[in-house]
Amino acid sequence: MSPPVPFDAHVELLRSFLARRDEIVERIEALLNAQRKPPQFRQDVALLSRYLGECFFALAGLGETTQLERQLDEAHWASGFKPRQTPGQHNDLVDPAELMARAFMMWDRTRWPGHGGRVGYAHTLFNLFLLRRLMLLAMRIWDAGSPSDRLAHVQNVLDELCRTTPADQPVFVRDARWLFPLAMSPTTDELHGYFVVAERIAETLSAEDRLEICKAGVQMAGGHLRSQLRHVSTQKRVSLDDAELVSITRRSNALDVATLMQSLVPLLEAYERAAAAGDGKRRVALADAICQGISPDPELFLNRLDLLGPYSMIEHLFIASDRDGRVAYTPMGRRHLELLRDYRTLIARVAKPLNDDCARFRPVDGTYSPYGVLYGFSSRLLEHMALKAAQPNTTTRFTLEDAFVGGAADKLAWVSGWRKLPHVPREVVKLFEYPQPFAEEVFERIERALRKRVRAGEANTAVRNGRLIVPANESSTDPPAPSALPTEYILSSDRQLVAAQKAVPCDETQLLHSRTEGEFLVSCATPHGWVAVTKDVVTEVLGAGRDAWITELPREAAHVLKLMCPDLVVLTDDAAPS
Repeated sequence: MSPPVPFDAHVELLRSFLARRDEIVERIEALLNAQRKPPQFRQDVALLSRYLGECFFALAGLGETTQLERQLDEAHWASGFKPRQTPGQHNDLVDPAELMARAFMMWDRTRWPGHGGRVGYAHTLFNLFLLRRLMLLAMRIWDAGSPSDRLAHVQNVLDELCRTTPADQPVFVRDARWLFPLAMSPTTDELHGYFVVAERIAETLSAEDRLEICKAGVQMAGGHLRSQLRHVSTQKRVSLDDAELVSITRRSNALDVATLMQSLVPLLEAYERAAAAGDGKRRVALADAICQGISPDPELFLNRLDLLGPYSMIEHLFIASDRDGRVAYTPMGRRHLELLRDYRTLIARVAKPLNDDCARFRPVDGTYSPYGVLYGFSSRLLEHMALKAAQPNTTTRFTLEDAFVGGAADKLAWVSGWRKLPHVPREVVKLFEYPQPFAEEVFERIERALRKRVRAGEANTAVRNGRLIVPANESSTDPPAPSALPTEYILSSDRQLVAAQKAVPCDETQLLHSRTEGEFLVSCATPHGWVAVTKDVVTEVLGAGRDAWITELPREAAHVLKLMCPDLVVLTDDAAPS
């Protein structure tokens, strides 16, 4: 738990920066005038970050701000959102110093701008510096006072930032409610914070604010997962429906699927209300967001709800045991189960109207569809927009929110132009060209899954799943080989288990990392390491209608497995989890 930060002091600090915008921009422009500086200086992001910070915090008459400078970052990290350090990769919120270094690299390889060009880019970096702090400040609205009032303060500062931005420079974000998913976009080693924030949003903010935050989160998460899907399918040269690709993406995205549940349920509820009230405009906007959210795996989200639960479960967050080995759902786990139940009920009720509305979002050649936007994490979109602003005559009328709404040829040109930079190799530009065929394929998968769902609902049919049969007594004898769970689904760092051919080897560090990411149905320590059952079994065995036995699980682990997928696991002694 992070200590409260002085929210009002940070708001006043940002207002001070805005009031002295011209002075700060002048300082940043001087820093950008680095053509004659050594190359090492221009690529030293840590040094550039320090100098950029001084452009703001070293202003005369600003008062004592030493504590405020790092306070928001430290509070964010303490809340579970410290970005994972990955060598050779930038995994953080948008960093203006990083983008300064990248602009220097581009100018080195092309042409350095004159004073006017540097002033323009200084405004861009000014905006990014404040936007980053606004993201972090938005995450502190629950520290004290009224969260709704504090969110309104963040929006007021953002409005002022937009108002003072020159017309030829990008604004980036208009709506403060979109700052929450941006603030949570980098990968982290801890996952609990995402669910804490989701619950706070649900319990403390107004219905409209909740809905817009959920909409932003669903659309950004959908875009992130679609981009990941295209990257892996292109890399492996397989179709989006390739069986191995489906298993990989379902297994590796427990956090994304679970957090999508947090946001899809409120959107579905609002969609149903809008349809009943005849509010066509609101209904279409919500349908658009919902379709984007389910787009990475529409078959799972619409037709395999029996498998959706296990894939969205995260063992170490949702289940806990006491000193006597009795296992139960945590409060976080119980809330997640309630959301899953609500999702199943809602998607059954709205599938038909959603199917009717879906046709509105069909990608059309020559226009823009959000199904074709490509990025790693949502903060990368800001980076693309910012680096493009280092060139003259950049389109600036669109903001982040616009990337998730279809548009005409001008919006297509805006998105397509992000990576068309003079220093980027042609093969890289081609790799990230707006992928019209991919957008169309994504839409067709949604449309096909919705039609299947509607037909299944009308026929009242259900898919027959296999069962994972688990003797609750770990000393039970082995079942016949043909019905045993293949060892390829059991990973272990215990050399004795591997030698006995009861598991395949897995490095313990990697196994524990995968456990943290929610990639297993169950995991437990053994006398000589760890053992885990991978979620690949859900689609490849149980989802295919095949039963399988798994033996020698400790009693506690057997009951954890039952809680992880209650409808797919059978304990042979019929003992209910404690």
